Amino acid sequence: ALVLVLAVRCGRHVSRFVSSDDPEKLLLVVLGVTLVVAGVAQQLQVSAAVGAFLVGIALSGEVAEGASSLLAPLRDLFAAVFFVFFGLHTDPASIPPVLLPALALAAVTTATKIATGYWAARRAGIGPKGRWRAGGALVARGEFSIVIAGLAVTAGIEPSLGPLATAYVLILVLLGPLTARWTEPLATRLTGRRVRRRRVGAAGSAAPGPSGEHESIEGQDTVGRA
Repeated sequence: ALVLVLAVRCGRHVSRFVSSDDPEKLLLVVLGVTLVVAGVAQQLQVSAAVGAFLVGIALSGEVAEGASSLLAPLRDLFAAVFFVFFGLHTDPASIPPVLLPALALAAVTTATKIATGYWAARRAGIGPKGRWRAGGALVARGEFSIVIAGLAVTAGIEPSLGPLATAYVLILVLLGPLTARWTEPLATRLTGRRVRRRRVGAAGSAAPGPSGEHESIEGQDTVGRA
């Protein structure tokens, strides 16, 4: 809470303190501040990752942009090392017993991700087809689950969470390209069927004409064309 308050009210001053025209100095200062805050968070029995995350929130403006470009190669390197380390602590034999819970989680989060993407695209003024495509593209994004599970496994909180997260992410990785490709066509077909059913239902329940017989939509169209 303290870091968030400082980021909102004193973010400019923090950025000025860290700012430097020399890229090497900027990189070293950002890394130094991150290590200090992460170490303090660790001493307070809080995750060091949370402390580093709050440092990123506190930085803004040109400093944030410059630090992002400088830290991108290190981010990719450490991310790869993290996943390798997580894989070393995951026994492949422990994945099959958790496949059913992982499939259930994948089914639930697939539906919620598609709904979230649809809602966000709708808020942005995107058309119906683009909304479904946005929702389908979100399904493959599940790598952060491994990060959370890795923190829990490393801390010894719940060792069984590692295989479950691994199976869950693998399922989403396989399912993601399929949903990105087929969500919009399937939604369009289902929507088209519902519209046709409504039209057929409306035609069946049409009011009787002057002669006492029900007039179909086709008959009305024919009269209109004539």
